[in-house]
Amino acid sequence: MLNRAAEATPATAESEDRIGFLMAVLGESANAVAQFHRAISLDNAFAPAHYHLGIALWQAGDQEVSVSELVAAAKLRPDVFDYRYHLGSVYLQLHKYPEAVAELKQAIALDSSRTEAWRDFGDALETTGDLMGAKDAYEHAVSKDPQDNAVRNEYAYVLIETRQADRGIQESQKVLATDPANTTALMNIGYANLKKGEFQLAEQAYRRLLAADDKLPAAHYDLGLALKMQDKIELAQREFREAMQLDPSLAQAHYSLGITYWQTGEFPKAMEEMRAAIAAAPDYAEAHYMLGIVLKQSGDLDAALTELREAIRLDPTTPGPYNTIGQILRIKGDARGSEDAFATGARLKRERESQLSDTLEQGKRGGIAPHPIAGPPR
Repeated sequence: MLNRAAEATPATAESEDRIGFLMAVLGESANAVAQFHRAISLDNAFAPAHYHLGIALWQAGDQEVSVSELVAAAKLRPDVFDYRYHLGSVYLQLHKYPEAVAELKQAIALDSSRTEAWRDFGDALETTGDLMGAKDAYEHAVSKDPQDNAVRNEYAYVLIETRQADRGIQESQKVLATDPANTTALMNIGYANLKKGEFQLAEQAYRRLLAADDKLPAAHYDLGLALKMQDKIELAQREFREAMQLDPSLAQAHYSLGITYWQTGEFPKAMEEMRAAIAAAPDYAEAHYMLGIVLKQSGDLDAALTELREAIRLDPTTPGPYNTIGQILRIKGDARGSEDAFATGARLKRERESQLSDTLEQGKRGGIAPHPIAGPPR
């Protein structure tokens, strides 16, 4: 019917766009793209054709041209929610987070009732490190669609990360009320309790999760941390090994297993695990630091200095490597170098203590505290 109408009257950008839209709905993507191009050739300022062409090209995998068409639509009609939202969503998928934040913010200003815009806005803000902004965005998304457990899990996570662990647990429990086996909710509860120092409660959450699915390396790893912090060293080591078996690239598991060997004085095993962690993640500053400590305690001072300096190169904000370097330089007779290293370490320690709020970090027994994994990739 649209084709007949187009034949009976002079073609317009609107008629060609409508035919293209119908073809896209019918799955005739190549014909749809051709129609959208025809519409634009008739009127380059017709925003719907640019928008529809951008969506069609995105679905066909032509990302670069897709973005240019979506940008054109948003510039022609900046007052249309769909144009701004989809452009922001595409930026988010392309990992262009500042651009995504800007577009999604404009989309929400046009229509604040859309759950998907608040969700994506929260995702973009979270990725750029604006956890407070992400918390507010997810809170809006949850209020718009209380049944969306995926968004509620995101909300729970940023609550935990913004020092509201109890509220995060409450939100996770709401998810479990409708989905008792929800993996992310159980991971969030375990993670929150680790952050609070409630290690037995964390252990319970991870065991509940693993009872339903014992093939989750992150859950085994975090359970190992909960056990380690209760001095259940052998049980913790078992969980770290299980995590490594499920995911050989999980550098944190090697690191944390190495920490337990170091604490029990098994230095060769500790060095082996730290080197395995570095092999899996060469930029793992904490592993270089701990390897430096173990090498120092084993008497290999020069090798220890090499690892400690690499740790500082990767993360110059941690006081520990400077202090250990100070000890080594003092042993080697470099008084000036030792004093400088101790002074830097003391300054960084003061700065860190003023910011420290993580119970797991406060409960460490030397070195850098192992970091829990918050949950499955979101």
